[in-house]
Amino acid sequence: MSFSHLDIPFLLFEADEDDASEYVGLRDCSLCGAHHHCFELGIGCALMANCPNCGLENGLDADDREVTPCRGCQNPISFPRLPDDEEIVACYDCLRSGKAAITHDTELGMISWEQAYEGMTLGIPGMSRSDFELVGGENGWIRARLPTEIMFELLRMPNYSSIQGEQWQFCCQRPMVFIGNWSRERFTNEAEDGDGEALMNEIVQDVVPGLWEDQLHDVTGIYVFRCADCGRRTGHWDIA
Repeated sequence: MSFSHLDIPFLLFEADEDDASEYVGLRDCSLCGAHHHCFELGIGCALMANCPNCGLENGLDADDREVTPCRGCQNPISFPRLPDDEEIVACYDCLRSGKAAITHDTELGMISWEQAYEGMTLGIPGMSRSDFELVGGENGWIRARLPTEIMFELLRMPNYSSIQGEQWQFCCQRPMVFIGNWSRERFTNEAEDGDGEALMNEIVQDVVPGLWEDQLHDVTGIYVFRCADCGRRTGHWDIA
């Protein structure tokens, strides 16, 4: 079932909720206490909090739960009191309103709350793109400059489950819509002529011989995206 069918839609996530790595179902939200659809905040996630000294918003690491110096005035910001053994979950409303942030890895580099405030991805070594302004960094890393609203939209939605890590795709200068981890049956059903292998070869990047013959979903993941502007589909794959 999709998140839209659960009445908790995400603009960039149209796959089933089973494909979302942080989704944990109906829980009591750690932030507001409401019993609602929730998302686990672990490694790479943050609780957003205003500095009590200067008022600047900061992200507090949801995994290590330690005191964080303010990114502006360096005043120490304490992590909210929670039982050490309690997992932190944020409900849909808290996530969408920006009370929590989920880091995403993309084909332009990692995007966390720090990068969102900078307006640039963390970057990738040697990246070459013509559709984004690129900024050189240390040790050959190249960063992409993005509108902050695009970056915060990614932070306020779940990752997709993958074997070796996500690579959120971009098209028409914006993040694409994730539409699922596709099986051979899905490719065949989506192909107008019923030739699923040909469709896979058309839309998936870096296809290797034998990928179609492999038992997709058993040892291989094929992650498919659609551009909300031009309709182009693309995807990447990984293997256990």
